[in-house]
Amino acid sequence: MDDQLNIYREAEKTADLTTKQKLIFQSAIELFSNQGYANTSTKQISEHAGVSEGSIFRKFQNKEELLMAILEPLTHKILPQDINEFSHTAYRDGNLNLKYFLTTMTNDRIQLYKQNHKIMKIFLNEFIYNQHIHDRLIDSIPKKSFEQFNEVLDYLKKKQLLIDWDNLEIFRFLASNILGYIIQHYIIADTKEWNEPLEIEHVTDFIVNGLTPTN
Repeated sequence: MDDQLNIYREAEKTADLTTKQKLIFQSAIELFSNQGYANTSTKQISEHAGVSEGSIFRKFQNKEELLMAILEPLTHKILPQDINEFSHTAYRDGNLNLKYFLTTMTNDRIQLYKQNHKIMKIFLNEFIYNQHIHDRLIDSIPKKSFEQFNEVLDYLKKKQLLIDWDNLEIFRFLASNILGYIIQHYIIADTKEWNEPLEIEHVTDFIVNGLTPTN
């Protein structure tokens, strides 16, 4: 695997791929990213990889399982593996605030996209437009990630630093704004230059204002 595919080195389905299987995997990423999952056949993948079509089914069973092998490792990183990894000191000392938490999380997720842009493009397209795949991806997010995310949100609510909404609703609000920024600048063809640090700050400020209690 090349450097852009580091997230697969320890994934169960992809840690021990043969040379042929790596070619299949990388060809699928290339084609799914460029022309979409629905518009790509296993025959096209095998021809792009220079292997027989049967080689795909021996490892991945079918096209959907190949797609999930590509996307599932990413679901382990949609929420940080350990939220306290980037807020541990402030959280431990009782100084964690909403602005710091959201600024760090927003920047972290944007960097995740940049480092895995082809895979993230596939993820976003299928997550938004394919309900069946959407449901499978949600189910594959580790429960530990949600638990830690909820723990931080509950802490901020207790300190009256976060609006008292349901945590799932807060997650959706965060996701829609962060993904909206990514889609605008990285998915939709946007040839205009933009001041990325300033726009990220604006997105973060908007989220903070939306989630800060009014009283």
